[in-house]
Amino acid sequence: MTSMEEHKKNFEQFMADINEKIRANLLIDRQKIIAFDASEAATNLFEYFLHKKNAIPAGFQTNHNYFSSEKMAERYLDFDFPKKVEIIYLMVNQEKLRNLLCYGKEKELVKIKEAIDNLNKINEIISEEIGEAL
Repeated sequence: MTSMEEHKKNFEQFMADINEKIRANLLIDRQKIIAFDASEAATNLFEYFLHKKNAIPAGFQTNHNYFSSEKMAERYLDFDFPKKVEIIYLMVNQEKLRNLLCYGKEKELVKIKEAIDNLNKINEIISEEIGEAL
């Protein structure tokens, strides 16, 4: 069982790894790692958010696979939380980008930046909702 603070720490570590790749100009070369990091960062951030909003009990766990589709996400997350529709949409998009970048041949830089931008949108919404910059 991962604690709320562990989710925050995990998110920060994934973000640090993404930022290191950006600074080293390794977006194309490390796109699979970035896609994985972005997906896991989003999932940890989302779970941190749900804990902060007391929307889930201790021990509740999410998985990036919950966001394979909006329908699946709705099935696993059958409770209310702020900005639910918008966050689920972005989380599903993050999972699609993960799959696109992690499997198959190398993709264009624009898709990698899209994955990072999508994660940043999730972060902005959640940070605003919890009143805490992450």
